[in-house]
Amino acid sequence: MKILQLHNLYRVAGGEDAVVHRERLLLQQQGHQVIALERSNAETDHWTAWRRLRLPLETLFSTESYRMVREICQRERPDVAHVHNVFFLLSPSVYYALDREGVPIVQTCHNFRFLCANAIFHTEGQLCERCMAGNYFHAVVHRCYHDSRAQSLTLATSLAWHRYAGRWWNRIDAFIALSEFSRRKLIEGGLPEDRMFLKPHFLDSTVAPPFVSGDYVVVMSRLHPEKDVQTAVEAFQHLPDLRLLVLGDGPLLESLKALTQRLGLRNVEFRGFVGGAARFEILRHAKLLVLPSRVYENFSVSVLEAYAMGKPVVASRIGAIAEMVEEGVTGLLFEPGQPADLAQKIRQLLERPERAIELGRAARAHFEHHFTADTNYRQLMDIYDFARRRREARRSTLSAAQATQG
Repeated sequence: MKILQLHNLYRVAGGEDAVVHRERLLLQQQGHQVIALERSNAETDHWTAWRRLRLPLETLFSTESYRMVREICQRERPDVAHVHNVFFLLSPSVYYALDREGVPIVQTCHNFRFLCANAIFHTEGQLCERCMAGNYFHAVVHRCYHDSRAQSLTLATSLAWHRYAGRWWNRIDAFIALSEFSRRKLIEGGLPEDRMFLKPHFLDSTVAPPFVSGDYVVVMSRLHPEKDVQTAVEAFQHLPDLRLLVLGDGPLLESLKALTQRLGLRNVEFRGFVGGAARFEILRHAKLLVLPSRVYENFSVSVLEAYAMGKPVVASRIGAIAEMVEEGVTGLLFEPGQPADLAQKIRQLLERPERAIELGRAARAHFEHHFTADTNYRQLMDIYDFARRRREARRSTLSAAQATQG
């Protein structure tokens, strides 16, 4: 099969970019040809001032991306197109180009961007679903994107125009949600239930976990407000005999370091971003992973990594996280934003290391059943087949209608 994969890279590389690359490798390993079309928001750093002024129009509909996609389709004749992120430089124009060329379209919903300007249902420090019903201009009032009314207006206009005037959802043959929670939210927001499939991320991990209870806890997260690493740091006031390693970078790094100094904490270490083998080596020897997020999330790659390494997870009871972490089976849940509750849950496993190992074994078993490359590949092929059948049915219906009119 020939697959056209489309993805707009983020300015700062993150888990979504890694997931797209991992899926591309999986398809290639299975003998498929993958044509990757990627653009990066960092391209704008080299644009002229005049071209930057046109960015709002490019965000709404990029004629450059539209032309690129049509040329690739005409030259390569892909069997299916798999779209990941289109904002900002690919733009929603790619859906119209693919539809014009008759290519079946699959869309992975890595976040809630179709329904929310900032994609995470979170603004002004609170959960927010104001735009889910379709009035995206709440985002302008609350400056939901980068705390800028101008940028929020650009994004809200794009979302509203394509939803109502462009009917872009109708052009997509299959949607992929990463969790059951996300699937329900997307359907609640108006996406078609009959085209919504559940397919989580995966890891190709054959390394045998050590199944030991280490002497430190790990947080692996971008250091942004909604990730609420502050709660994890504050919890370690109550856990003086245990270390916390924070793996991640972001705008809150310095303020979090200042917080540890104010609290007099000597058991919290900031390691910055750690990737690759070093990341898994740290995780292999940890006691557990902490995930303190205050937002719904769609799917946590860090939980997936912990499960692959046979580690339990202590996570906030919210959104898809509470679905991924089964209370008392693969980990424990605490109330979001409550450091004392988090500390109490960690202490349960600190005092019973054999319990931590038991949960870790269950976590690894859950990983092997749900999140392996083989399982994911079969799910993906089923979704591609559905998209191709739907596109063919639409083509047949259109041909019949044209014949009748003729």
